[in-house]
Amino acid sequence: MWRNFTHCGVLYAHVPEVDPLASPPAPRDAAGPTAEPATAADPDMSAEKRCAPASRPPTSRRKNELIDHIRSHADAIGFPGELGVSRAVNGICLRVLTTRGNDAFDLIKDVSDFVVA
Repeated sequence: MWRNFTHCGVLYAHVPEVDPLASPPAPRDAAGPTAEPATAADPDMSAEKRCAPASRPPTSRRKNELIDHIRSHADAIGFPGELGVSRAVNGICLRVLTTRGNDAFDLIKDVSDFVVA
């Protein structure tokens, strides 16, 4: 039960929508200023397609992969406590409960290293 734990920690990690240094420009931007802008009446151009570069994986998929990686890492190191990882609006949220503050801190530090890398 959660009452047995004496230490907790929370980490919110921002998962950016676009990395401007690594992602190519969106197709409509690459066409130049004379290109006709996409409109809401265009059935082939939803808002998501107009705003996201075609080569970038969807953010929700990236978040899910990061969540799976965090959970498998916690299992691999034998994290001694309760772990919760979920998607947030622009990132992920990690919640930990444990009996030692060092265990919570070590896992949070590892996860922050995953996000930065």
